[in-house]
Amino acid sequence: MNRLNITAKIWLSIAVFVLGFVVATVLGQLQGRSTESALRTASESLFPAAQQSQNGANGFEKMVKGFSDAVMTQDASGVEQSAAEGRQVVESLRGLSSLSGSTADRRDEAGKLAVSVDQFVSEAQSVYGAVLSNPANMAKMQDRMRGLATLTESSKAALQKLKEECSGDLKQQLATVQDGSARQRLVDLVVFAVTLLVAGVIVNLTIRRAITGPIMRVIDGVQGAAEEAGNASDRMAEAGKVVARDAQEQASYIEETSASLEEISATTRQNADRAGEADGLMQEATQLVAQATHAMNDLTTSMDLIAKSSNQVATVLKSIDDIAFHTNILALNAAVEAARAGEVGAGFSVVADEVRSLAHRAADAAKESADIVAKTITDVSKGVELVSLAHKAFDRVSGKIGNSSQVVSQIAIASKEQSRGVEQIGQAVSRMGSVTQNNASNAQQTAESADALTTQVQTTRRHLEELVAVVGMHRN
Repeated sequence: MNRLNITAKIWLSIAVFVLGFVVATVLGQLQGRSTESALRTASESLFPAAQQSQNGANGFEKMVKGFSDAVMTQDASGVEQSAAEGRQVVESLRGLSSLSGSTADRRDEAGKLAVSVDQFVSEAQSVYGAVLSNPANMAKMQDRMRGLATLTESSKAALQKLKEECSGDLKQQLATVQDGSARQRLVDLVVFAVTLLVAGVIVNLTIRRAITGPIMRVIDGVQGAAEEAGNASDRMAEAGKVVARDAQEQASYIEETSASLEEISATTRQNADRAGEADGLMQEATQLVAQATHAMNDLTTSMDLIAKSSNQVATVLKSIDDIAFHTNILALNAAVEAARAGEVGAGFSVVADEVRSLAHRAADAAKESADIVAKTITDVSKGVELVSLAHKAFDRVSGKIGNSSQVVSQIAIASKEQSRGVEQIGQAVSRMGSVTQNNASNAQQTAESADALTTQVQTTRRHLEELVAVVGMHRN
C-alpha cells in the first residue's frame, strides 16, 4: 500500500465500491439466469400445457353440446362437425402428453384422456349417426347412450381436473419465480449494504494512512526542496553574473576573429579571381593548340596528295622513257633502211639521225626527271613522317594542355568554394557573436530569474503551510 501513489490509492478505494457493485451484479445475473430458466420452462412447457388442457376441456364441452344439438335438430352434419371437434380435443391432449417440460404424471394423464376421448368420439358418432339415420333405433341405443352419458361426465371431470392441475403448475412456477426475485432483491440489498460499509471503512483507512500521511511527507520534502531551491537560486544568480561578464569578453574576441576572417575572405576572393583568369588563358591556349592540330592535319593531307602526284609523274616519265626507247629503235631501223636505199634515202637518213638524237635527249631528260621525282618522293615521305611526328607531338601537347586546363578549372572551382566557405565561416562567426551577446543578455535575465525564483520559493512555503492546515494534521 505504501508503494502506491495517491492516484492509485484513490482508484483502489473506488475499486472497492466497484467490486461490491460487480458482486451484486454477478449475483443478480445468476439469479436472473435461474429466473430466466424458470420462466422459459413456464413459457415453453407449463403455459402451453395449461392452454392445451383448457382447450381440451372447452372443446370437449363444445363437442358434447354439438352432439346433443345435432340429435335434437336431426342434423346429421352436426354429428360430423362434433366428431371433428372431438378429434381436435384428442390432438390437444396428445400434444399435452408430448410436452417435455411437463411432469410424467401430467403426460400419462393426458395420454389416457386422449385415448378415452377418442373412444368417446367414435362411440358417439356411431350411436348418434344410427339414431339420426333411423329414429327407430332410439330404443336399441338406450344402453349405449347411457354409457356415453357416464363417459361424458367422467371425461368432463378428468379434463377439468387436468386443466386445474396444469393451471396450478403454472401458478406455482410463477410464484416460485416471484419468490426468487424477492429473495434476490433482499440479497442484493444486503450485499450492497455490506459492501458500502466495508468500502467506507477501507476508504477511511486509506485516506488516513495511505493518503494523508504521504501528503505530509511530501509537504516536508517540498519544504526541504524549497529551501534547497532558494539556496540554488542564489548560487545561480551569482553564476549568471559571472557568465554575463565572460560572455561579454568572448563577444569582443569573436569581433576580432570576425575582422581577421574578413581579410582572409578578401584574399581568398582575389585568389579565386586569379584562378578564374588562369582558367580563361588555359582555355584560349587549348583553342590555339586545337587550331594548330587542325592545320597539321591539313598539312598531312597536302603532303599525302603531293606524294600521290609525284608517283603519278614518275609513272608518266617512265612512259616517256619507254617511248624514247622505242623511238630510238625506230630511228635505227629507219637509218638502216636509208642506208640500203642509197642516195635516194640520204635525206631520210638525216631525219632518222635527228629523231634518234631527240630520242636520246628525251630519254636523258626523262631519266633526270625520274631521279628528281624519286628524290622528291623520298623527301615528301620524310616530310610526311615528320608531319606525323609533329601531329602526334601536338596531340600530346593538346592533351597536356587539356589536363592542365582541367586542373586550373578545378583550382578555380576550389578557390570559389574556399571563398564561399570563408564567407560562411565569417557569417558563422558573426552569428556566434550574436549568440554570445544573446548569452550575455540571457545570463543577465537568468540572474533576474533567480531573484524571481527566490520570491516564488517563499510563496511556495506559504502555500505549503496552507496545505498543512487544509490536511488537518501536524508534523511530528
